[in-house]
Amino acid sequence: MAETLLLEIGCEEIPASYIGPALSELESLARAGLSEARVGHGAVAIAATPRRLALLIEGITDQGDRVLDVLGPPVSVAFDASGRPTPAAQGFAKKVGLPLESIGRKPGGKGADVLHARVHEKGKPAAEVLPALVEAWIGGIHFPKTMQWNGRDRFARPVRWIVALLGDRILPVKAFGLSAGRKSRGHRIHAPGWFEVGKPGGYVGLLRERVVMVDRSERLRTIRDELARAGASIGGAPVEDPELLEEVADLVEWPEAVVGSFDASYLALPRPVIVTAMRAHQRYFAVEAKDGSLLPSFVMIRSGRGEGAAEIRRGTQAVLRARLEDARFYWDNDRKGGLEAKVEALRGIVWHERLGTVHDRTMRIVQITEDLARTLAPKARAHAARAAYLCKADLASEMVRSGKEFAALQGIIGAEYAAASGEDAEVARAIREHYLPQGPSDPLPGSMEGTLVSLADRLEAIVGAFRAGLEVSGSQDPYGLRRAGNGIVRILLEKRLRFDAIEKAAWVDGLFEKAGIGRFGSASFQDFWAQRVESALSDAGVPHDTAAAVLAVRPGDPLDVLARARAVDEIRRSDDFEGLMVGYRRAANLLRSASPEDVAAAGQPMAERAENFGEKAEADLHLETKMTRQAVETYLQADAPDYGAALKHLLGLRPSIDAFFEAVMVMVDDPATRRRRLALLDAVRRSFLRIADFSALPTAPGQKSV
Repeated sequence: MAETLLLEIGCEEIPASYIGPALSELESLARAGLSEARVGHGAVAIAATPRRLALLIEGITDQGDRVLDVLGPPVSVAFDASGRPTPAAQGFAKKVGLPLESIGRKPGGKGADVLHARVHEKGKPAAEVLPALVEAWIGGIHFPKTMQWNGRDRFARPVRWIVALLGDRILPVKAFGLSAGRKSRGHRIHAPGWFEVGKPGGYVGLLRERVVMVDRSERLRTIRDELARAGASIGGAPVEDPELLEEVADLVEWPEAVVGSFDASYLALPRPVIVTAMRAHQRYFAVEAKDGSLLPSFVMIRSGRGEGAAEIRRGTQAVLRARLEDARFYWDNDRKGGLEAKVEALRGIVWHERLGTVHDRTMRIVQITEDLARTLAPKARAHAARAAYLCKADLASEMVRSGKEFAALQGIIGAEYAAASGEDAEVARAIREHYLPQGPSDPLPGSMEGTLVSLADRLEAIVGAFRAGLEVSGSQDPYGLRRAGNGIVRILLEKRLRFDAIEKAAWVDGLFEKAGIGRFGSASFQDFWAQRVESALSDAGVPHDTAAAVLAVRPGDPLDVLARARAVDEIRRSDDFEGLMVGYRRAANLLRSASPEDVAAAGQPMAERAENFGEKAEADLHLETKMTRQAVETYLQADAPDYGAALKHLLGLRPSIDAFFEAVMVMVDDPATRRRRLALLDAVRRSFLRIADFSALPTAPGQKSV
């Protein structure tokens, strides 16, 4: 009969950021463990509060039977020369639980027959299988950091109780020096005592009676409702903050809103400062009026219900008042000298011991920004250069250097200081935007000025890090270089900007060289960049082999690489493509196997008179290749290269290539003839290399490339 399994791990308060990943891992462990153990089940549900991780699995059935094919010793060992069974045969029969006459034979790994038994293994009751599984699930949960107690046990926080029930029976699970039972605990304040869970089906309801909302989705809905109700009660609405909402859901067991207020004079501070003061440590939600302006109020979500709201309100208001007073002090003090004065203060902040100060870095960002603007957006150059000069100035402000929650406002507060100092709106906006994007789902800079400074900032950081020896290795990337590289690729692709990052990185490296900064690292920017573009191509649905083919040729411009990848994918679906590739691969293999002297000679210019070719097929291939290359160059030199049309012209080389290989032998003894023919094939190969290295494509689906 199917039953429901309940597992609850009761702890001290677990950090909110740990809960989501732990639940996902627990669910994955449970599903995989049940499948491997052949235990049937139905729906799997996970639940959690700060004090517990829980798992409910419906429809648990007994372990299924299975049939095992068991191989034994070789027949030559199992029976003596007279055909009598040896101890080896008798031991195997005992092991599989079958009479010797029921054991068969089958070919073994080295050709010799071995004993073979088909064993029908009956499944065990779920109650016998589950304890070991559950203990493995508990021990398999990982956390960023763990605590140790009892001198040996480790978990996110000390574990105080375990509930493990299959139906109404307690499973004999042991972990952290505890034996599982049916006793759990309710809300720490409102229902602190123990209570017993009779059956898993009553678990959620019993906790609700004890002021614990264990269903996380229910807590999220309740928090949204509470926020809306509280906001409406003061004539406003909570500021949308999905990230804070998710965090708060994992901080409380029973959400209830409490409305607080602060002195309206603090509204003179920039909006980001006020909102940050509320959310960074206190996890309060800001409230705005219908016109979008902030109200001098906030909503906090308490864990509990009923009495005590007035005391909580007074306490939260006092804490927020202190935060806002700090912010006002920083804001007033920082504006006294103006933002530009803080650029000079950057000389006293070391960026990296091998790369100089933040002021040194700022000057490089200005140079890179101006250089980018010359080709990408000349009209934005002046504002972009000014923004680049000021973009790091807020790092010298008291607001950011305080080490408190406002440090996260770098860039944002710099834009506010710029606006307060009278800088143009384009400059302030670019300062705000130049940190974008921070991650794969972040918005991109909206202005061209912000885009230019963002690109310059990331290029300087990556090239400088490589020069200083701060290389990316495996999964380690402490300086966020992959994130910076991915940001550049996203900007170029999504904003459709043509820009060769490899060429520009070499120019940026020259800035460090001119400044007398030595090279401590050996990392290749080109290899790093190709990996970033390859990742973007994969996200865009480009097959791995196509990506490898186009990245082998001019990988610096992601927009160009993607266009070539799309064209190659399209042409690969044509009927003639595979036939053409047979000839191309043959040419590539011959060039690869030729001697260095022959290859060098093949790269020299050829005399083009027809009498210089020994066979008509040579002259025909030479002429067709020359005409095709001219047509291809016409398509590639356009403002928007038409790689599809160029590839169709290359496809037209197939008859001439086929005729060439049918008429002549390339690797003949005569050096002049051999090198002339290799030169013809090299011309063909070079024509294709204008778009991609087609030798990187597989010879057939599932095979390796040539």
